[in-house]
Amino acid sequence: MIATPLVLDELRKDPARVLFTTPGASLIDLDDGVLCLEFHSKGNTLDGDTIDVAEHAFALIPGRYLGLVVGNQGKHFSYGANLQWLLSLLERIGDDRATFRTHAKRFQRVTTGVRTAPFPVVAAPFNRTIGGALELCLYADRICAHTDLSARLPEVAVGILPDLGGTSELYRRCIVAAGPGREATGLQRAFETIVFMKEGRGIGGARDLGFLSERDGVTTDLAHLIDDAKAQVRELAPGYLAPPHHREIVVLGDDGYAALDRAIGMAVFARMASSYDAQIARAVARIMTGGPGPARTLSHEELLDLETAYFETLIFEPKTRERMEHMLATGEPLRN
Repeated sequence: MIATPLVLDELRKDPARVLFTTPGASLIDLDDGVLCLEFHSKGNTLDGDTIDVAEHAFALIPGRYLGLVVGNQGKHFSYGANLQWLLSLLERIGDDRATFRTHAKRFQRVTTGVRTAPFPVVAAPFNRTIGGALELCLYADRICAHTDLSARLPEVAVGILPDLGGTSELYRRCIVAAGPGREATGLQRAFETIVFMKEGRGIGGARDLGFLSERDGVTTDLAHLIDDAKAQVRELAPGYLAPPHHREIVVLGDDGYAALDRAIGMAVFARMASSYDAQIARAVARIMTGGPGPARTLSHEELLDLETAYFETLIFEPKTRERMEHMLATGEPLRN
């Protein structure tokens, strides 16, 4: 039996507890049938190392373990996807969009796959929880968050959009919260959260933006966050059945897009947004409204495919590269 509160640095000293490791992430045995996917790269960013460890966990856990905690004990939970890794990938593949799409889909299947995995997954975010790391949390069976949580989807600052499931899941959450017949209100709320890069500070702020739901737990003692998340995995495990992706999500089509497009045009006219800001915002709007066509229902898988498609249109734009490189060099966004 291991001592509590759990200290991942101590557990990692025992080779028998490290079931798989890369320079940026590890899979650690927490005892009692629960494993932990730990990020430990610089800034706890997500990249190919994270994907490798997550895929190993998906293959290893069924039939052998009860479930998975996603957590770490760094200064911040995660600063999101590793921009340097993404730029290196683009440099390596050149203009090969098909190869890029394969990589993007693989990453997306990891973050969204925590929902459909045949075992419970509990995410344990704290402090800065940004971008792709927040997207992964949105798909967990439950979030066990520390009270100092600061959650945000800031992708537009570097010329892209949340493509690891965040755009579609946030839209779905917001229209459910708005209620039937009020999908336009939910659409507006989700759209503004992403394009204005709104930050959910604390538990209340994160709930207001749809990053946390009422079923998610809260921990006041950071030292016990991993322990509390582990307990929630064990609580969920008996008789666990993985939920499917949602099959019928209402999208507003061309009419919903037109309303957002008018607002985007006004922001550009008022010099509140650049023309490239507008291009990114229109990509987000197209995803949330289901792409061209009438109002209808789409499956979540179809919305995820739209995320990948519109993300691809942005990632190969020179202005996106400029934004990413500027952020890495200065730590500040570039408004080009």
